[in-house]
Amino acid sequence: MLTKEEVIGMVEREQIEFIRIEFLDYAGVTRGRTVRPAQLASAMEKGVNFSTAIMSFDCFDEYIPNPTYGANDGDFFAIPDPETFAILPHRKNTARMLCDLVDANGDPWVGCPRNALKRLLSEVESQLGGKMYMAFEQEAYLLNEVDEKIQPADNSHCFSTVGVDIQEEFVQDFVLSLEQMGVETEQISSEYGPGQLEINLKYTPALQATDNQVTFMHLFKQIAKDKGMIGTLMPKPFQHLAGSGLHVHISLYDEAGENLFEDTSDQRGLDMSEKAYHFIGGLLKHASSLIAIGAPSVNSYKRMQPGTWAPAHVCYGSGNRSVLVRIPEKRRARRFEFRGADGTCNPYLLAACLVAAGLHGIQSRMEPGEPATTDVSKMSNAELKERGIGWVPRSLPEAISHLSEDTILAETIGRSIWEEFINIKRTESDKFNRYVTDWERKLFSNLF
Repeated sequence: MLTKEEVIGMVEREQIEFIRIEFLDYAGVTRGRTVRPAQLASAMEKGVNFSTAIMSFDCFDEYIPNPTYGANDGDFFAIPDPETFAILPHRKNTARMLCDLVDANGDPWVGCPRNALKRLLSEVESQLGGKMYMAFEQEAYLLNEVDEKIQPADNSHCFSTVGVDIQEEFVQDFVLSLEQMGVETEQISSEYGPGQLEINLKYTPALQATDNQVTFMHLFKQIAKDKGMIGTLMPKPFQHLAGSGLHVHISLYDEAGENLFEDTSDQRGLDMSEKAYHFIGGLLKHASSLIAIGAPSVNSYKRMQPGTWAPAHVCYGSGNRSVLVRIPEKRRARRFEFRGADGTCNPYLLAACLVAAGLHGIQSRMEPGEPATTDVSKMSNAELKERGIGWVPRSLPEAISHLSEDTILAETIGRSIWEEFINIKRTESDKFNRYVTDWERKLFSNLF
């Protein structure tokens, strides 16, 4: 655990000349400033100022209509967290720090997603008597641009060693750079799509795990670019190829190291505790809202189609990859994974909302029902109705509509965050609806 003084000492010893002060906005875009070593102490003490209006920009980098934060709303201040200090192996004499956002009085700013996550994790410890752990699994593509056409960087097969061999230079540079920045990996594999990789990060306390995912997002793109490729976490870059998802593993341990989500007397035979089932119940109750947070782009919903191994239905199961919440097989530590997110999300918002939904489930003792044991994508509508299994939202507007009615999440993550996230995503959706694609032009100009 680094202190401010230790960070300053490291900057001096390692001859760091530039320190990037970074945070994520509601659109999932990284914002920040770079400071020199002489300004670092002041930045960690007082923060670096930003107009609150920057949080009302959409992913097109345009200021949305009727924003919550206007030109007259002043500044917030980004306070670098010393624990996130990391030297960037791929940049010259440069380090990076992730930030909490505070207001003019130095209090946590109400619009800060990282603050919301920290507050909710504190509630987990006080209410559940344990610490929440998470691990992120990200799928992503490596692409090349040839004759102005974007295509996969290789033609490897799923789980083949060929894919990792072809991309050996990238994979090794990327994984070793992650580790130099304090992020441990567990597994690396060539995924379903050609040029697609999945890299599993090691489970850690939830805040650190979320910081690690932010590091992953930045580093994957940056190192791919350095090697002449495009690295993308885009959910569905190609219509005919597998999409890229983001799975979040969730577990709960007390100070003695006891797994609070485990109970070998479980009547359902999955060795899961009552707390675990109620947490899952909360995830299913708020599933449509969580999809809006975790899959917040118009492209996200082209991935979540039945029969594609992406979740299209609201249910849970053991060892079943057609469900939204999956419990791994019993030979592995008792936990579960939320499968309804992708790399276009803000990881802090996603983690905060997962915790908020789970806490609501535990507080209200929500039962998730019986686990799905078959491929849900093959069920008829009548079978789904009989089992009480609903669909995940089929579009971003539908997901945002559900989120806009979820007052529980609004109050737990913070109403100002909730409101502006909805405003931004509605603006992005409206822009997409007005965009005329080449496919439409070619089809309709010839047909009519």
